[in-house]
Amino acid sequence: MTYLRHASRHLARTIEDDLKAWLGGAGWLSTPALWGTTPVQVRSVRMRESELTALSDKNIVGIFTGAESDDEAIQLGGGFCRTNIQMIIDVVAVNEAIGVALAADVKDYLSGRYPGGSRFFQLRDYTNSATGTPLPDWQVEVLSAVRQRPDTSEAKAFWQLILVELELTFPGDD
Repeated sequence: MTYLRHASRHLARTIEDDLKAWLGGAGWLSTPALWGTTPVQVRSVRMRESELTALSDKNIVGIFTGAESDDEAIQLGGGFCRTNIQMIIDVVAVNEAIGVALAADVKDYLSGRYPGGSRFFQLRDYTNSATGTPLPDWQVEVLSAVRQRPDTSEAKAFWQLILVELELTFPGDD
């Protein structure tokens, strides 16, 4: 199979960059942001519950990849493989209403619900480029995106989670 070192990291960065671009167009990154709130920061980091109180005056979207399945050979007219990767997206907001609105927008964007939107993304290789080089045969599909509120008594910030299941399809050995 074709090998891309740190493929899940490239996947997280691809989703992060696409999400930033969409959030900017939707009004979440400008000053003032949508609903008159502070601009959203997008980070490649998993939020720790112990950090949430300190973040209560910010709107943050944190992206983190989780479990990854073994590669599986599939038949699509040639030698292709696929792997499933879980992604966790934390949304921390200044209040409950902003948290729910922001998390719903992120979930709906990933689900392809907006005009011109799609559940499919082209993977980019960031090894030697800050903007990423598109990999024509590497496809990311969002299989599911589920928004939920964590069951926690410690968190003082308004926190939402989006659990995303992705399928990465890529060329295998011929």
